[in-house]
Amino acid sequence: MISAMVSEIYASIQGEGPFTGERQVFVRLAGCPLRCRYCDTPGSLTAKGHSRRSVEEVLNEVGRLSRKSASQTVSVTGGEPLSQPTFVRDLFKKLKAAQFRTYLETAGIHAKALRSVIGFTDVVAMDIKLPSATGKQLWNEHAEFLKVGKKKIFVKIVIEKRSTLSEIKAAVNLLGKIPTPPLLVLQPVTTISSRTSSPSKEQLADAYQIAASLSRVLIMPQQHKTWKAR
Repeated sequence: MISAMVSEIYASIQGEGPFTGERQVFVRLAGCPLRCRYCDTPGSLTAKGHSRRSVEEVLNEVGRLSRKSASQTVSVTGGEPLSQPTFVRDLFKKLKAAQFRTYLETAGIHAKALRSVIGFTDVVAMDIKLPSATGKQLWNEHAEFLKVGKKKIFVKIVIEKRSTLSEIKAAVNLLGKIPTPPLLVLQPVTTISSRTSSPSKEQLADAYQIAASLSRVLIMPQQHKTWKAR
């Protein structure tokens, strides 16, 4: 029986990116290989304290919440969902058979895992992780991921006060190599602790100017924090 470590399952409203305002059922998996400075779900970084649940158990809970919330989109998030790709693939396959729309929230570094699930995925919300946030250079991993996800991807970049224009340029250059670049969302960080600071208006304006070489760019902060939603 295929199972995964699950942090929580709940119905809410999408608060990030181009699908902001859409009702979704969220399946949050536990476990992530990264430690981003701005992580707003630190409780899901490891499997500790979470339960293992089968695909069937998750499907039953998704169905219950979907009927209650009138949602037909299921967002699988984390943690990092692609750390448990066999579970995500089986879950998405069964969700599609049940006429659900599937939405994958990911750090965009597991190209091989994405390849196994992309056929059952409608939308891929991919973060580009800046080195200042992770302490890691992940450009090669992001490049491979973009090749697999293609037109199903939109990209988010979380911008903090410590984010540099040079790394934003590197991210934009990476996206600019794609014949039809994906939508890019520049997301000012939501300050949740002393570890993170919001970018200045000037910093956001500079980032937007750099990204203007791409065809589709938005500046959009997290909205669910404003709504005080999960």
